[in-house]
Amino acid sequence: MLQMGINISCYTRRALSLAIIFASLSTQLAHALIIGEIESISREGEPLLAYVQIFPSNPDEKITTSCFSLVKVGQAEPDLPAASLELEGDRNIGQRIKISTATPINTRLLTLPLKAHCIPHGLIIREFNLELKPAPNTLFPQAESVSTQAEKVDVSFLQKPELSGSIRAGYFSSSRKLDGKNDLGTSSIWLKATQNIGENVSVVAQGWIRNDETFRADADSKKLQEGYIKFSTENVDYRIGRQIIVWGRADRLNPTDNLTPRNFTLLTAEEDDQRLGSLAAKITYHSHENSLTAIWLPGMDPHIFPVATTPGIFFTQHIPHTNRIALKFDHSGGNVDWSASYYSGLDLTPDIAIGATTLSGTNIIFDHNRIHVLGMDAATVIGRYGLRAEAAYTWTANTGENDFLVKKPFLYMVMGGDRTFLDYLNINIQYYLRHVTNYSDPQAITDPLLRPVAIQTGALWNQFSRSQHGVSIRISNKWFNETLEGEIAAVGSFGQSNYFIRPKLVYAFSDNVKGSLGLDIYRGDNNTFFGRLRDNSLLFAEMKYGF
Repeated sequence: MLQMGINISCYTRRALSLAIIFASLSTQLAHALIIGEIESISREGEPLLAYVQIFPSNPDEKITTSCFSLVKVGQAEPDLPAASLELEGDRNIGQRIKISTATPINTRLLTLPLKAHCIPHGLIIREFNLELKPAPNTLFPQAESVSTQAEKVDVSFLQKPELSGSIRAGYFSSSRKLDGKNDLGTSSIWLKATQNIGENVSVVAQGWIRNDETFRADADSKKLQEGYIKFSTENVDYRIGRQIIVWGRADRLNPTDNLTPRNFTLLTAEEDDQRLGSLAAKITYHSHENSLTAIWLPGMDPHIFPVATTPGIFFTQHIPHTNRIALKFDHSGGNVDWSASYYSGLDLTPDIAIGATTLSGTNIIFDHNRIHVLGMDAATVIGRYGLRAEAAYTWTANTGENDFLVKKPFLYMVMGGDRTFLDYLNINIQYYLRHVTNYSDPQAITDPLLRPVAIQTGALWNQFSRSQHGVSIRISNKWFNETLEGEIAAVGSFGQSNYFIRPKLVYAFSDNVKGSLGLDIYRGDNNTFFGRLRDNSLLFAEMKYGF
């Protein structure tokens, strides 16, 4: 019996050592952002409706609505009602910021200072002096009203949907599923469609169809990443459906980002494409520079991570049926942008339990337990330096020092900054710390069956030691009239030495065609977080045509 237990322990340890979770910790650096001209649609006496074109210098740069806000600069218009900002379009065909108010504007001249405050290498403020169209004809108001309504109907219901996307072909030296497959050719189509219904209602859908083993029909897959309806009433924005919700102001290491999952097995050159949406109802109330967001998620889709097939081991996943909720207060537009957030729901990353042992093998259970997360983040700009900090404390279902199969409560914090030198050389450095509550050393366990499992789970969840700290570094530059971009991103832990490095080159053959070439390199001892991911090291190359 003891021998059987030792064999089961060996199989279990091998299986756990191949469970790859949280593999992707680096992406492209943000780059320069150009704010274009403003176009006013509304008239004096009507709610404001205007559009501002934006042009990221790198089409792969991820820009979100939360990057922008209206601020007061000098004698900026003091009577402007609370305005709603919304990012429209797609980076492949062009993006614009929609600026709107729920109440009428009773003046023809406005000053709108638009602030881009999440650009890593500096603060951008563009001040627009806007002149609204004249008020409607007061001699024939009824005719003007009928004409205006007719125009609205034409614009709202006859407008074609906005369609954008990309076609991609790639090579990856190995799979990210730990299935032993190498030298894979990939092909995929990524699509996003937006249909505007009136001025305040839109339907958005995006997803992909792909084949990770070209010319094999059984390797086809498809995924709807997002599909939701959004609308606004006065100062409140609503969004209902499958959606991607991203929280955090730190550079990619985000302790507060706990709401929607990732697919860590996806073969893509862009890390943000691994994000998946979750069914949610999201309500945001805006008041000047502040906003309050409430989110209800009726279920959960967990992270997708690779697990290798091991003789004598089979895996099951346990996801309880429960509601999840999240709240966030955000302040954007002053000298310091900050937010405070709370999440109560299931953990996207599972704990590990040992199930029944039968003649066919041992059952390893990925069990998603409830967690509570209290977080804060902040960002500011001092001269040419952008500074950021983010921290969260997570309460877990762990019962104490002797509970080694459920993640222990922990504090996770990140702080750092960046600066751009010359024209395009950007350097970003962050320090991170993880501190574990109720810690006890898994190597001190005397139980010969529990000890190897506890060591493996402790390493998987970065809880092998009481405190773990390290740095992340990202350096990027551009050459040849901005057609060639290079970056190197790295994350390393002190103490138990282990690290991840991703060098990457992107070349723009034209406005629509780009090629990427890069490496993912994981190194470290077998009982370290990055050392376990050594088999996920690979070379990748991808061509992308955007439309």
